[in-house]
Amino acid sequence: MATKKTLAISEATNTTVDDFGSEKITETIQHGIKPTPEAYQKAIRELTHANLRLRQLDKAKDEFISIASHELRNPMAIIKGNISIILAGDAGDVNAEVRDVLTDMMIAVERQIRLVNELLDISRIEAGVINFNLHPSIQMDQVANLLANSLKSVAGNQNIELKANMPEKPLPPVQADHDKVSQVLINLVSNAMKFTSIGLVTIEVKQKDDFVITCVTDTGAGIPESQRSELFKKFSKATAPSPGTISAGSGLGLYISEKYIEKQGGDIWLERSEPREGSTFCFSLPISGSKKAKEIEEEIKSLQPIKDIHFKR
Repeated sequence: MATKKTLAISEATNTTVDDFGSEKITETIQHGIKPTPEAYQKAIRELTHANLRLRQLDKAKDEFISIASHELRNPMAIIKGNISIILAGDAGDVNAEVRDVLTDMMIAVERQIRLVNELLDISRIEAGVINFNLHPSIQMDQVANLLANSLKSVAGNQNIELKANMPEKPLPPVQADHDKVSQVLINLVSNAMKFTSIGLVTIEVKQKDDFVITCVTDTGAGIPESQRSELFKKFSKATAPSPGTISAGSGLGLYISEKYIEKQGGDIWLERSEPREGSTFCFSLPISGSKKAKEIEEEIKSLQPIKDIHFKR
């Protein structure tokens, strides 16, 4: 007949942060060895202390990213402003060679500013302090049309035609944060242009049930099937499968876009992608006054301090 055996787990006091002491308790239970109440309490205290320490380290990391990003963004903004002044001719005549160099500098600075902004977004997302200015009257067809018009010249310089297909009838407004929705759409269009050397990028807006769906379609290289499941993960970057396309980026855009859309009650997904035929990305947002829109409004109100949320009427 087996006898019951009690073992005080004194070793638990020497466990590292990675072990927490919990592994030793689990092992003794599996072998029929009952740890003493004192050992349980000691392991729990160590686990609580380790978790607190990890939270402190995580908070310090987020604060560092936020501070570093702000410190980087300020000088970048000054550099961009000065380059703009020179390009405009306000500091004197600029010959073609210098203009080309300054244009390349401007592109590089804007890329760095986008990266810094993405790092700031990541720090806010992971700290759970994203602020949403929800507005019930966002017209996605107007947002799409405005964006297409503002980026047409940029697309044209890359031998890409950018257009927005508008619905025949006006679509109902959605409840959303205008700035964050615009950021998501800009990210999708920018990605489409990166993967398209010469061709067409189209924005289409349509209604399905209680949602308005916005899709961005390109005629570019497409995304390899092996990479599709990783697209919305942090720091994941799809590799352009053909020469002439650009796959540079931080790998944060789709991750941030997914978080922004989901927090506003919608979804974002890869609709289709075919090699050398292009891709289609879509996202949905709830129509104002719908059941989902009301749920999201209440959810955001309950999760964030009321001073940080503005519901415009």
